[in-house]
Amino acid sequence: MPPDKRSYVNVDELLPRISLEQVAAFYGVTLPAITQVGDEIRLRCFLNCGKTAETGDRALSFQVSHPAKQWKCHQYGCPQGGNLISVCDLLKPGASAGGRPRGDRFKEIATDLQAMLQRVLATPQPAVPQASSEAIADKSEKSEPTVNIPLRLSPNERARSLVSLDDKFLIEPGSMTPFASAYFRKRPFLTPDLCCKWRMGYLPRDAGSDRTGGTMRGMIVYPLLSERGDILTWFGRDPQHEHKKLEWERGDKLGREPEKFHFVKGFHRGLELFGQQASRLSEPGYREKLHDLSVIIVEGPNDVIALDSLGIPAVGLMSNIITDDQVMKITRWAELVGNHRVTLLLDCDAPGETGMKEALWKLSQHCDVRLGWSESMYGGHFKGRQPESLTIQDWQIIERFLRSRDVGDQEPI
Repeated sequence: MPPDKRSYVNVDELLPRISLEQVAAFYGVTLPAITQVGDEIRLRCFLNCGKTAETGDRALSFQVSHPAKQWKCHQYGCPQGGNLISVCDLLKPGASAGGRPRGDRFKEIATDLQAMLQRVLATPQPAVPQASSEAIADKSEKSEPTVNIPLRLSPNERARSLVSLDDKFLIEPGSMTPFASAYFRKRPFLTPDLCCKWRMGYLPRDAGSDRTGGTMRGMIVYPLLSERGDILTWFGRDPQHEHKKLEWERGDKLGREPEKFHFVKGFHRGLELFGQQASRLSEPGYREKLHDLSVIIVEGPNDVIALDSLGIPAVGLMSNIITDDQVMKITRWAELVGNHRVTLLLDCDAPGETGMKEALWKLSQHCDVRLGWSESMYGGHFKGRQPESLTIQDWQIIERFLRSRDVGDQEPI
């Protein structure tokens, strides 16, 4: 066997000897606060991955005992994952390869990995003036708390004009593009009446000459309302996502993975819940169901809307990872209208179960919390399912189990 070329770098041998902290320090990045449970650490996303808003404090999970430090992002709609090489690609200056470097980019990262082991500093970048720790603390004390401002109160006139963006929505599948039409037809609960109630629909690309809602055009658009019912923002779901992802995979996953959900940059979705508007409490029987069944927590907007079509009250995290702000809000609701109870019904798959485990830990410190399902409960009947797929018969199975818990029977049906 011929000897290795002098320029060859055995990355597989380097990775087990390098820590996440070394990678971050090499590229001049300060890691967010880390939470460690066993061999896994969780932290806020710090990668240059194209995200348009801050993630939850535990969005990224790293397997620190794995030789290559495998990681995954659990933020709603984000499919990113990989190992330390992909972390380097998403931190290293220059055009990234979406976490999958090849060619010269890969060779440069391999050289960086060698330098990390040799404790060689990266090429110095122009220094950015930093405030002293005392000045930062003083600024933090004086700064206003992070909030999402209703669009109608925005100082930006263009943002204020978006309050009535739903006037441009299409809600009849027959009038939509093929991809958008298929999206609605696969979700029969998205009836015109329910679309009007939830102020969601398809925003066509040719919806007027003023270009209102530009980044949302061609998407299925949902509103996020405040508890008082004000529009805080609109967010979109690409109806062509599955098609684009398939083409991306066929193309050897070059470039960044297609975006599934699109949120306006700067919006703090971790402060809110989909379906949190207090006006829902005035709907007939809504308060009684909350008291009887508890506050039901799901992931996405379609989950909330689908359960609403069955007469089941739920709110969505817009993620499979719960934030501390959402914990406090849910706890308050559980005390006021949920009989001090919360039921978790995140997607019944591996990422959903990961999110439910974390939510169980966080919420159980404040109220009574229980699982509505899991991959193994009910004989595996709901494995791989999402709440939006539930029929009334499915829900009756889950409800019987929840009621059996109320009388002390701990065995799932």
